[in-house]
Amino acid sequence: MQPRNKQQEQEVLDWIAGVLGEKLPPGAYEDVLKDGVVLCKLANKLAPGSIKKIQERGTNFQLMENVQRFQAAIKKYGVPEEEIFQTADLFERRNIPQVTLCLYSLGRIHSSYLSNSVNLVG
Repeated sequence: MQPRNKQQEQEVLDWIAGVLGEKLPPGAYEDVLKDGVVLCKLANKLAPGSIKKIQERGTNFQLMENVQRFQAAIKKYGVPEEEIFQTADLFERRNIPQVTLCLYSLGRIHSSYLSNSVNLVG
């Protein structure tokens, strides 16, 4: 397992806040992302309507469903399956570096969509 990189984690949080256009809740990296609410909002910002229901609060099982919805949405968005973290990687803090890798991959794909659409327009 890769060691955690706090700088990359902060870059991910900054990128998410920039995409969402709002401040993220305070807390540790994994705690901000754990319930999947921020991740679902991110997915809906990148691909509007990709997640129909976001569970703002509830049981662990209900909150894990947010993470699973996010995973399904980003798979459709083009993130390779091998780069998508497992729910337990985030929810049980088993492999936080994999979460970061996944979000970096999502950012890369989002950037390529943006540059392609600029090329199409320009």
